[in-house]
Amino acid sequence: MKNFKSWLSKKLEYSKTRTFLPIANRIKLEKTFYSLSDERFLNVKIADEHDVDSILEIQRLCYNGHTPWDRIAVLHEIRYNKNAFYIILHEDNQPIAFVGAWFVASEAHITNIATIPNYERKGLGTYLLKEIIHSALEENMSKVTLEVRVSNHVAQSLYTTLGFQKGRLKKEYYAKDHEDALEMIYIL
Repeated sequence: MKNFKSWLSKKLEYSKTRTFLPIANRIKLEKTFYSLSDERFLNVKIADEHDVDSILEIQRLCYNGHTPWDRIAVLHEIRYNKNAFYIILHEDNQPIAFVGAWFVASEAHITNIATIPNYERKGLGTYLLKEIIHSALEENMSKVTLEVRVSNHVAQSLYTTLGFQKGRLKKEYYAKDHEDALEMIYIL
């Protein structure tokens, strides 16, 4: 009985901490660097308010000068959304890639992922997605989901390679051009 009380006490304490501590404070990255094949290293960290402009710069470089998530939205996510966090990679002071996610109930949802064009096809997207999957497992999520443009076959191929399954089609999902989105799901 004593062992059970001790176990239960630890579980309750963990539950209290998990419930009130924002996800960005709970996530522990497997490493604080990512090594490129040419022996350069990128710094990896959980984004904070100081990284908002870097996230916006990555978006501008990836989306023809546009930012699908504006400064207010990204700042709100980082500052106030206790279910959201971003992982960002830098080389020296240059922002290279990021991923954003929401962990709600038993679902981890990837809100955005982007790598600047000069660093594409170097495994950064794979690395970031694996970090989200690892974190989702640590947080006892049951699945990881995301939406991808139906025209983005390169991203769909990456997601499929990692084990994501195609889900439902979301008609006219994207606001600016009304392109459809494909939901993709990774079951944990």
